[in-house]
Amino acid sequence: MRARIYSQIGLSLIIVSCLLWAAILAVPILPLSIGSKATTAAILVVISEAAFWVGILLTGKELAHRLRRQLNPYYWWQRITRKR
Repeated sequence: MRARIYSQIGLSLIIVSCLLWAAILAVPILPLSIGSKATTAAILVVISEAAFWVGILLTGKELAHRLRRQLNPYYWWQRITRKR
């Protein structure tokens, strides 16, 4: 039961991490000074990376390996070429 809760929290953190990376794309259009934009982007990068790695630690070794494999472009190409 506890492992399932940790896994769900970990997946949530990974999703939050992806959303924070997407939020970085909006930083340049914010009405802030250049220094504030740089600081905001840096803070978002650090928080999203921390959330991602804590999420990976909570989800476990098997799920982390599966996610890493699915996010590797080499395996995307293999999957595309195998369908032909």
